Amino acid sequence: MSRRIPCIAVLVSLVLLSGLCPAEPRHRLRVRMPSAAGTYYPDDPGVLLNTLKGFFDAADTPEVPDFLAGCIVSPAPYGLAGPVTAHAFKSLQPGQYDRVIILTPSHTAQIENCSIAAVDAYVTPLGPVPLDAEAARTLLFSPLFTSRSLQYRKVAQREQVHEYEYGDEALLPYLQERLREFKIVPIVVGKLTDATDKFNPGAVEGIVDALKPLLDGRTLVVASSSFTHFGNDFSNRPFNDNIVEGIEHLDRQAFELVLARDMNGFERYLTKTKNVIDGARCIQILMRLLPERCRSRILAYEISGVKTGDLNRSISFAAFTFHDPAQPAAEARPDKVRPLPVHVQPPAREGADSGTPPVESVPQESKP
Repeated sequence: MSRRIPCIAVLVSLVLLSGLCPAEPRHRLRVRMPSAAGTYYPDDPGVLLNTLKGFFDAADTPEVPDFLAGCIVSPAPYGLAGPVTAHAFKSLQPGQYDRVIILTPSHTAQIENCSIAAVDAYVTPLGPVPLDAEAARTLLFSPLFTSRSLQYRKVAQREQVHEYEYGDEALLPYLQERLREFKIVPIVVGKLTDATDKFNPGAVEGIVDALKPLLDGRTLVVASSSFTHFGNDFSNRPFNDNIVEGIEHLDRQAFELVLARDMNGFERYLTKTKNVIDGARCIQILMRLLPERCRSRILAYEISGVKTGDLNRSISFAAFTFHDPAQPAAEARPDKVRPLPVHVQPPAREGADSGTPPVESVPQESKP
């Protein structure tokens, strides 16, 4: 059964998004509705905002006067990764960026290169986020990028690349809480392999060449990725003893290469260790895309198995930032952005039941 976002203000925002109610709209608004609300993050707008504010308030991050060019964050469920992911986004201020490029691995379909959803906006419980249509059109001139329409009804021989992808969607509420208004270029990244199914660095360079013209002082690049996926569920269990120490060792090796932005060394590490890092290709694109002068930092790190007590299935989360010392921090423009179209309820009293959000189900097309 379809579920609707419980907020009339979202519908009002969609009208505003479509061009302040033109008498003759150019086309029917194409919207990508949330598939992870209620599972990966709260679907109640007030609960969601309070959750995010709690993460940001608790995140202890250094103040850096330089331009934040990019970051690596995990899109995993908020109850696990939220406190870590918030570290990378905490410094963002309302109206500070006009555009956010999100690189996410494909978690739900097998694709070779890059795909962009053929929509006008993504919707979360906090409202719509418009797609940067001009930027998307520019990228589609590259043979490494394709555009796909949404089709929620399963069709033979057609991959559902964007309909259920959480790697970009789950990051949007963090960005909405901090920036308020911005446009997105959500890119689902595929395998990037050659005819022999080996990593193709030329594909990374081609993607970087297509993306570079979009980089300016008002654009943020986000790579969506977790790190070590340990356990039989991920076909990755290289050791059975001293599991925490083993996971930490795998992660630290990867972190050193990310901080050094050594794309080829990172690939050799993946080949040697067979470690499962879902957004490895997104990370490699980010390594090559940002200016070499950028200074990399790791702000937070956590192993889910330590948090949950289940080391048979564990995912590592880390928050990285990349600052360009040649540019000052982007100017915040709080007076240029509208407030979020939701009313935040005060946090529930300790011991009170604030309610459990229902599980989200993706809207299905009606049967003919």
